Amino acid sequence: MKRAKLYYTNKGYSYIKVTNQDCFDWGGLAICDNCNENMKEDIYLIFILGRALCEKCFKEWCERSKRYEEDLKLQKTNHIRWYKNYGFDVIED
Repeated sequence: MKRAKLYYTNKGYSYIKVTNQDCFDWGGLAICDNCNENMKEDIYLIFILGRALCEKCFKEWCERSKRYEEDLKLQKTNHIRWYKNYGFDVIED
């Protein structure tokens, strides 16, 4: 399993940064789930959305997202397992 650092947005949502090769390894095509562009730089894998986003779409989502306590409760119980299903051993600070 590949190690990945776990990050959180300012609303509390977890994500990890992955590469396009990581995406290919789990069977993805490294295409942004929002804008449908090929992703060559950092890819943001976000549990609460169940999506992989390019940097531009990730920043846009961060600006418009809202904090929902019920989402954070779901995240708390499931996000580590979800990232592991994609082949990542997440590291929390």
